[in-house]
Amino acid sequence: MDKAVLDSSILLKAIFKPLRSLTTDIYEREMETHRKCRKIVDLIDEKEIEASIPRCCIVEMAAVSRRLSDRATARKISTRLQESYEIAEEALLFDMALIIATDTGCSGFDSYFIALAKVKKAKLLTDDNGMQHHGKEAGVDAVIVRGTSNEEIERLFLHSF
Repeated sequence: MDKAVLDSSILLKAIFKPLRSLTTDIYEREMETHRKCRKIVDLIDEKEIEASIPRCCIVEMAAVSRRLSDRATARKISTRLQESYEIAEEALLFDMALIIATDTGCSGFDSYFIALAKVKKAKLLTDDNGMQHHGKEAGVDAVIVRGTSNEEIERLFLHSF
């Protein structure tokens, strides 16, 4: 498999370090997740893996980036996403997302990422337990980054893509 769908949780955690105000154990866990997400983004570039996101991901990334930084950074991130990843239009995903949402009860937002992975026959990379659960329920190969070791991530990119 040489295709991946990236959840906004992966992209956000790759870009932004966790807040220092977190408790020490949560901060350390989130820093490790940040490093894994950066590694995933780097490996996708290095291995030239076809990575896709639904168009709604750009809006979500802009909103969260603006809350975590400033307007200029949010705009830069939005532009960069559109240059770096294949953007799937809603028209391609709507029918499948609707089926997934009604079958699994997942959020409408999550259903678009899961639908994209299903349509593309791609691996779904996320750090959202609910998205992973619903993705698997919908028959998608969904990987939760937080629960995946660095070695498993390396193997994933060596053998799965």
